[in-house]
Amino acid sequence: MPLSIDTEKCNGCKNCYTICPQDVFSWEDDIKKPEITYLYECSHCGICWMECPKRAIDITLPASCY
Repeated sequence: MPLSIDTEKCNGCKNCYTICPQDVFSWEDDIKKPEITYLYECSHCGICWMECPKRAIDITLPASCY
């Protein structure tokens, strides 16, 4: 999977949810954490990873990007 969230590390800051240019994330009010809703819309730009203060987001580039 190219994009994942470590929910144990996530502090619910909403940075990834608000900054993602592709709207890959949705916000889950019941757990107060983001969820990856549109995984295949991710362009692997890394903005969510850079803005995550807890480094709870992991991005693995597809083999075609190497």
